[in-house]
Amino acid sequence: IGNGMYGAAQTGSWTVKAGLAQMLKGGVIMDVTDAEQARIAEDAGACAVMALERVPSDIRRDGGVARMSDPSKIDEIMKTVSIPVMAKCRIGHFVEAQVLEALGIDYIDESEVLTPADEEHHVNKHDFKVPFVTHAMV
Repeated sequence: IGNGMYGAAQTGSWTVKAGLAQMLKGGVIMDVTDAEQARIAEDAGACAVMALERVPSDIRRDGGVARMSDPSKIDEIMKTVSIPVMAKCRIGHFVEAQVLEALGIDYIDESEVLTPADEEHHVNKHDFKVPFVTHAMV
């Protein structure tokens, strides 16, 4: 089950969110930047894919602002694979998280890899039905 089926169909309770995240334990989550990479990851046995604008090594090398992936790219990835699709939002950027939830993403990662929108205030994850995979459980 994937492609927004988790995010769109669930009530968003803590039990549901935690249970869904537990399903990924022990599996490989591949970073991808386009639908073709996502298809290859799924064919290779990945349990999920993380849709990225750029991979972390490129972000560190190139510098600049690291943002959430283009929603059209995420949508294309979701239409290509049947495994869960995750995407990152910037720390504190609740609007990016809302966009990801509206897309029907399976998991949101409020990520320190991306350039923070707000260094002090994280997204309130309890306001969302989609589970978050992050260390900041605010």
